[in-house]
Amino acid sequence: MSNSISFVRSGPENAVSDHGTQAKSGAAISFKLRFGIALFLIVEALLAFAPLAILGPAIGWPASLRDPAGQQLAAIAAAPLALSLGYSVYLLYSLAILPVAVIVAWRVTGLTGKLSALIVALGALSALSRVIGILRWLTVMPILASGYASADPETRAAIELTFSAINSYGGGIGEVLGVALFGGLWLLVAMAAALRSRSLPLWLIVFGVVAAVLQLALAAPTLGIAVQVPVAVAVTVFVLWLVAFAVQLLFASAPKTPK
Repeated sequence: MSNSISFVRSGPENAVSDHGTQAKSGAAISFKLRFGIALFLIVEALLAFAPLAILGPAIGWPASLRDPAGQQLAAIAAAPLALSLGYSVYLLYSLAILPVAVIVAWRVTGLTGKLSALIVALGALSALSRVIGILRWLTVMPILASGYASADPETRAAIELTFSAINSYGGGIGEVLGVALFGGLWLLVAMAAALRSRSLPLWLIVFGVVAAVLQLALAAPTLGIAVQVPVAVAVTVFVLWLVAFAVQLLFASAPKTPK
């Protein structure tokens, strides 16, 4: 491993003495590498809005997700290319959540210690759950939609029932587990690690905690908790945090080591 990249050591005995080293995990590497990482994070943030730009005009997404099954199936059949492109971009965004979690873990822990492993594990579970949820729109749903238009009323009813069941199951995995629970937890653990290592500014840590809590709150209705957070709000706050994290990483300067 190149000596140009500094990692931090975890452990309460090093929480203060390694403060300078911990905070330098983003500053000690070359500017070109920091620029590349920051650019990746910003592109990932922008990808979060790409499905809306593609699927919105084509099928009225995401409002269309609340439409009756028959109406959704008709919309899917009418715009197969837009559906494939929109959800393929969404799939790419979801896969990239894992390297995002790894980058954040590196920034706040140096990829050492149990907290680092937990951040990466939760990030991997978030990415995997999101991908499983999205794949239903690229595999099963187009098949159901293609047979729906020419089906007789009895078959249509069966297709609608199947569509609703798969949609609920896939949504539970992708949105509840992937976006809300695992997505909120990896970020929350990362902010706890950042607070412990003092590797990020306090305002960015607080910002990250708010983003994590909003993501976790998305699972509240499923768990029977009377809290309703708009998905658009939670996603936007996370995206803004990600951009802020990228900019802070790019322009981070090595702080003075406390005496």
